[in-house]
Amino acid sequence: MIFSLLGFQSNSFGQSQVEIIKADSLVGQNTPFMQIRKLLGNVALRQGTTLVYCTQAILNETTNVLEAYGKVKIIQADTVTITGDTAYYFGNDRLAKMNGRVKLDDGTIILTTKQMDYNLNSHVAYYNTNGKIVDKKSTLTSREGYYNTVTKLFDFKHNVKVVDKDGSLTADSLRYSTLSKEAFFIAPTTVVNKKDTTYANPGSQYNTITKIANLKGRSTVKTDDYVMTADTMIYDPPTEIGIANGNIVFVSKKDKAILTGEHGRYAKKTGVTRVFGRALLKNVFENDTLFLTADTLVSLDNKETKTRKLYAYKKVQVYKSDLSAKCDSLSYNVSDSTIYFYQKPILWNNKNQSEADSINILLKNNKVHVMNMKGKSFVVSVDTLNNFNQVKGRRIVANFTKDSKVEKVSVDGNGESIYFAIDDKNKLTGMNRVQCSKMNMYFGKSKISKIAFLAKPDGKFMPPKEIKEDDKELDGFRWKIADKPSKEGILKKVAYIAPIETKPVPKDSVSQKKNTVKTPAKPLAKKNIKK
Repeated sequence: MIFSLLGFQSNSFGQSQVEIIKADSLVGQNTPFMQIRKLLGNVALRQGTTLVYCTQAILNETTNVLEAYGKVKIIQADTVTITGDTAYYFGNDRLAKMNGRVKLDDGTIILTTKQMDYNLNSHVAYYNTNGKIVDKKSTLTSREGYYNTVTKLFDFKHNVKVVDKDGSLTADSLRYSTLSKEAFFIAPTTVVNKKDTTYANPGSQYNTITKIANLKGRSTVKTDDYVMTADTMIYDPPTEIGIANGNIVFVSKKDKAILTGEHGRYAKKTGVTRVFGRALLKNVFENDTLFLTADTLVSLDNKETKTRKLYAYKKVQVYKSDLSAKCDSLSYNVSDSTIYFYQKPILWNNKNQSEADSINILLKNNKVHVMNMKGKSFVVSVDTLNNFNQVKGRRIVANFTKDSKVEKVSVDGNGESIYFAIDDKNKLTGMNRVQCSKMNMYFGKSKISKIAFLAKPDGKFMPPKEIKEDDKELDGFRWKIADKPSKEGILKKVAYIAPIETKPVPKDSVSQKKNTVKTPAKPLAKKNIKK
């Protein structure tokens, strides 16, 4: 009567009794308040849809606890099979504690470890003795893990590593779906493939089949050619396409160039990299750095010709130690070091200012070597006395010294010039104003040293006393030094400003009520009036 009463109490919690199906031999042992069965040989037991097999077992029918030994196998509803050397099965809690060479097989994955707890109610397996999970395409190992055999979700902790034929994934913690083959990063994670390496932060996702990574939290992708970093990024290794948003940084290893901006797209197969929104290029040379900003920057890398070109569109600004420029659009041929400026370009070089319909410059040893100006060309050079030497024409070519100083200016077509004559004592001796279709002007020590007229010139020389202010400027002269881009100005223009998060104050909040309470006006103090 006592054993029946205890059994009834156990079943009152909604759990059924562990039943004996078969065994080669059975020995019963009854003690006060305890009923025990010892089973030997080909043991089989059942609780609902759960079957337990082993070679030896001890069943405590009072506590509904089973001890199983030798080739233990637990099958839950024909969907999950767990094997091990020994096991404790708590029938009331439906909890199995497996030991030895433990293996779980749910038809999707195979999990092996030394010890494992499996809850048949929640369908969750847990281990902390190093586990190994194998599916059709990958192998995952970790020191600790949770696996839900219904949702097919894994939660791994400590020394997590996923390996397949294409690469590997390592992290301290990871969530993984064996159905979708997606990894959810809950800790900093490194993904290594044949062509790239990804450093991802928590909140990111990675599909182990398609290899597509949805990266968040300032993650980085490294390829053979580029290093890409952004607040959020989608990267597809098979197509080698990356889409980035939020304070992005593209680093070109080959050209020592850095592209930054708010939004970007990278496609290796076409060789196109596009950046827009506070876009900036920093091209690092041996002793200098080129800064170039625009609304949009596009880099084209031609693998066949092994050339790279950069295009800039809208509100272009350039700064280099020996060059500043503004224009509406620009193209930069990195391979031959030629930069083309379009639509109202204006350049400053040392104390020189150059304008034309279009301008291109050739760099040599990363210094300005030759400047070609076409259409309404106008060059202004400031001499040692701060006079404005001026040259204008249809086409102008300027040559520069190794230290980026103007050495020669050649004018071809509709040439006009104003240049001030300065003696050896740095005193003004007069001003020349000349019209000549073709002319060459040579400079030395920041002043004109020689001029050669290649066609019939028309000009006059004015002594200092005869020079009037109106005579000092050619038609169209404008000194725009205030518009000259600087390194600090460009960096300030593209600087990232973190958004300020403000929490709205509820209308009925105490803090708002305090702020809206009107303070009564203080009475005016009576002044003492002397009679």
